[in-house]
Amino acid sequence: MLNDFWVFISSLIIFIGLVASEGLLLVVGSLVLVLTIAARIWERFAFRSVTHSRSISRQRAFIGDTIEYSVSLDNDKVLPLIWVDIQDSFPDGLDLIGATMQGTGLEANRQHTITTSLLPYQKATWKYSLTCSERGYHRIGPVRLRTGDIFGFSSAETRYTKFDHLMVFPRVLDVEGLVFPPEHPMGEIRGTKPIYFDTNRVVGQRDYQARDPMKHIDWKATARARRLQTKVFEPVVSLNMLIVMNGATREHSWQGSNRRLFERTVTVAASVASLADRRGFSYGVVSNAVASYTGKWINVPIGASSSQLGMALEALAMAAPYVVAPLSEVINSERDSLPAGATVLLVTPSLSDTLIDDIAGIRSHGFPVLVLYTGDGLPEQDLGEIRVVPMSSVLDPLEAHEPVRAE
Repeated sequence: MLNDFWVFISSLIIFIGLVASEGLLLVVGSLVLVLTIAARIWERFAFRSVTHSRSISRQRAFIGDTIEYSVSLDNDKVLPLIWVDIQDSFPDGLDLIGATMQGTGLEANRQHTITTSLLPYQKATWKYSLTCSERGYHRIGPVRLRTGDIFGFSSAETRYTKFDHLMVFPRVLDVEGLVFPPEHPMGEIRGTKPIYFDTNRVVGQRDYQARDPMKHIDWKATARARRLQTKVFEPVVSLNMLIVMNGATREHSWQGSNRRLFERTVTVAASVASLADRRGFSYGVVSNAVASYTGKWINVPIGASSSQLGMALEALAMAAPYVVAPLSEVINSERDSLPAGATVLLVTPSLSDTLIDDIAGIRSHGFPVLVLYTGDGLPEQDLGEIRVVPMSSVLDPLEAHEPVRAE
């Protein structure tokens, strides 16, 4: 619109100069017209062969980690960028040391801004230290670039919709002394697991018994002993554990969510998953909390692979403080697939009457239950024979060293 105005003005000046035979008006009008055309060309080609990129030294980190982060802008053409503003959407959970941040504090409006200029065929790079201050699956972008011509007649704008992501895992605390106290080295799960045998490890032979499977008969040993011999395998204990995280921080959904209590719960769930992994358990994680960007509840099936802990921590990193289903629905969906005698570790910030009924339902199906309470202080309800472990002794000192978070 502004360019059209100057085209009209310059044309009018040239016309008057021609009619009045005034050379000065012709020169001024022509100069304004040339500048206007140049501004239009600048506006059209300003972002041709201009590329923007980000670089993150690693894609996964833990809370408190500091990693390298850089932004690059490359002007691969003859036309310079006299000035350019870079405005990159940036999440609250990540902090750039020394960077200029603008916005209202809301994640959707927080911007990492850079103002600079680029000569022809020049590339500029800005390097920062990025501190991971909050757990989550953080998305950086999109970025908006603005520039203008040297005369100030017009401006141009473009957007790059590429996103970069950084997964920040929850904190992992040492909870072994609480979950498995010294007087019970294996916790409440000791003696509840069936004994299996590793068929890949034969430790000897013995006389065949009627209950032995035919496939375990050692025919070579049978020929030597002249009576049926069966293989003896190395015994192993199956330790199966399902970590159930209650994402509801209050009894009723209309009461909202307490973000502080939710983070305490995620921290304990991640710590227990790490403990189970170190002890060689077969474990899984489920929760009625929604997984960010999916709309589904968290579900990591029971397993014991080398990647199990990574999958569990990724799922908990993406947990948002909103529930998508009652906890009973989540538990019932997993109950039929649980191995016999599996222990259920319930991590919860509250103990409502409904949740107590859910616990009773779990036990009625033959699964031992251990409750890890992540609320403040001690739980008010008494669950009788069910062991309830308050986690305040490890969570309260952690919160004492953290900034206060708004609810």
